[in-house]
Amino acid sequence: IRAAAHKDINLITLLIEATTSGLEILNHEGKWLPVITPRNCIIVDSGDMLQNLTNGLFKSTTHRVVNPSSKSERRFSMPMFVHPRNQIDLTPRPEFISMTGGESKYQSITAGDYLHQRLVEIGLATSDD
Repeated sequence: IRAAAHKDINLITLLIEATTSGLEILNHEGKWLPVITPRNCIIVDSGDMLQNLTNGLFKSTTHRVVNPSSKSERRFSMPMFVHPRNQIDLTPRPEFISMTGGESKYQSITAGDYLHQRLVEIGLATSDD
């Protein structure tokens, strides 16, 4: 495993085609599926902030990266993490609340506070920062 199972904190992640395979997503049955893409495409991966904003309509994608099957093969990829400005309100929008059962499932929070909270949770920041 090159990058263990995780979800991206940000709004969306844009992934341009990697030099070789390795990206996998976790399906609803708990099985890892390889992401196979045509040449010259971009993968759009929904993140935790989008999940919060849409009250769970768009789920954050659990994914991982496995090493290439050949030890002589190298894998390069270039993700672009798209974050809203810190002051953007990520409170679940009313239209998404009505589409997902009528109750807010996620917290009211700004993008900056959300990012900081998550970085504290994974040990990359302290609550004092």
